[in-house]
Amino acid sequence: MNNLCNRERLLKAATEVFLEHGYGASVDMLVARAGVARQTFYNHFENKERLFAEAMRNCVSEMMVPLDEHSGDLRASLTKFARVYRQRVLSPQSIAKFRIVASQAQRFPEVTAEEYTHGLGWMLDRLTEFFCEAVAAGRMRETEPAFAAEMLLSMLAGVERTRMLFGVACPPQDEAARVEQIVDGYLRMFAVEQK
Repeated sequence: MNNLCNRERLLKAATEVFLEHGYGASVDMLVARAGVARQTFYNHFENKERLFAEAMRNCVSEMMVPLDEHSGDLRASLTKFARVYRQRVLSPQSIAKFRIVASQAQRFPEVTAEEYTHGLGWMLDRLTEFFCEAVAAGRMRETEPAFAAEMLLSMLAGVERTRMLFGVACPPQDEAARVEQIVDGYLRMFAVEQK
């Protein structure tokens, strides 16, 4: 139990330290934050690279946004999804994670590929399935569902996320109104008009 607890403490501490200081954070910083001995670190992880890879994998799971079962109300389902998605991907932690993973992409191509597959790639696949079902049910126009998924995610975070990545302040806005504007604009392009 204590071994598991130490491993979890190391992962939690590593996530915090890497997001604050980048990959350049030392093992001493990591073990100090975790409150464990240096040897405990090496009992659980071969090196800092392994700990970094696992810490970044854990971050991905925190960004996942499920598309819950829906009653058939496309707007309500997309609004709920959009609200949670923006909250997660535009959070300071998500922006910090993206920066550090992108900065280490050449050193850890497998981590970057995994981040994409289990993060944005998973989200695109799930949205594509959701839109296939919506087209089949007659709630969305005939369209390429994968393109529709890419379009929605781009609309939800594109420019704002880029501003945040570059440290440019976003203008103040009413988040709920912003989500509704995006979803309503999206539905004007893709939803079947109700008679």
